[in-house]
Amino acid sequence: MTGDSRLSTLSALPWRRLVLSILIVALATQPVFLMAASFLQLEEDIGLTPTTLGILTAAFFLTAAVTSAPLGRVVERIGWRRSMRINLVGSATVLIAIALFARSFAAFAVLLIVGGAVYGLANPAANKSLAEQVDPSRRGIIFGLKHAGIPSSTLLAGLAVPLLILTVGWPATYAIAVLLAPIAWLLIPTEHAESIPLAAASTPGRGSRPLDAIDLAMLAGAAALSALVAISLGTFLVAAAVEEASFSESAAGILLFAGSLASIAGRITAGAVTDRVGGRGFAGLAVMMGAGSVVFFLLRPATGAMFVVLVLLAFATGWGWPGMMTFTVVNANASTVAASSGITQAGIFLGAGLGPVVLGWTIENASFATSWLLVSLALLIAASIVTIVGRRTRLPQPLHQPEEAR
Repeated sequence: MTGDSRLSTLSALPWRRLVLSILIVALATQPVFLMAASFLQLEEDIGLTPTTLGILTAAFFLTAAVTSAPLGRVVERIGWRRSMRINLVGSATVLIAIALFARSFAAFAVLLIVGGAVYGLANPAANKSLAEQVDPSRRGIIFGLKHAGIPSSTLLAGLAVPLLILTVGWPATYAIAVLLAPIAWLLIPTEHAESIPLAAASTPGRGSRPLDAIDLAMLAGAAALSALVAISLGTFLVAAAVEEASFSESAAGILLFAGSLASIAGRITAGAVTDRVGGRGFAGLAVMMGAGSVVFFLLRPATGAMFVVLVLLAFATGWGWPGMMTFTVVNANASTVAASSGITQAGIFLGAGLGPVVLGWTIENASFATSWLLVSLALLIAASIVTIVGRRTRLPQPLHQPEEAR
């Protein structure tokens, strides 16, 4: 691809909707990300412990897992614009309520459960808005960019620690986060403010039949298994780097930052490559999960420079697949984007909710090395499931007879 064609591809992307989608998801996840970033202050103010932090995080994502699929159907019914406005009001309300009233574990739990339900609406609405306008030949890169928003929002939560949490306190930080809401609201276009969508709902997938309920359930299961990577890297990497690989705490933090950038690069690259080759997404998805499985297996005995290299590869492969998962679903089910992606998104939330409990227990009762092995096995199973679904949904190739035989 030449430089001019790359610029043409980027200029043709629906940047307004992309920024809007990233803001919608970022705002909806701030309640849980800011809680993790404020842990030391919350430990002192309300007696939060690592165990209760894990419980609250699980409550948020498990609620999102339960609500994502039904709310995806709601988005199909009422439209993504109205869904986004409801989501923005809900997210802002939760943030303000936490700032004003969350002074106990019970209060945090109730508000995070509400926040998890609100988050269940965010991704189906964002996916629907992008699928409606982006050219089908550029769906891979657009969803890679959209899913780069999650690691980006965790980076923002990390920056909030020195800039806001340690200066004005965690309640004020939650209140300040609400300022994202009016910015996103202004980006939501009216029905008559835009041209006709570029991608009609009836646009066929690239050589893939529509995914049925069984296919979507299988992909949701693969997503749940693969989400263990996010927990192992995002939650336990710093501790593992310090305790197992003899890193300083600051060096481990820098490694986490670099890994997040590698995850963003992996998501965008996977989408761009899939668009370039015109793929259905299943092969790229299986390759990333399979490669991540190998990396986590090799990570168990690694130290020093090898540990750094493998961690960066783990982020780029094992946690570089979410955009590709969404693309695969949108490519096959363009007429039911919100409902279908809501099902697979529920799988991600389920894994994110159960992951802290499963991996935390494994680390506490066995070792970090055992947890890496568990993640490696989960990714291997996920890659196998994706491969099976890809074969089930491949359209048969037409038989071409020679002219003289007709």
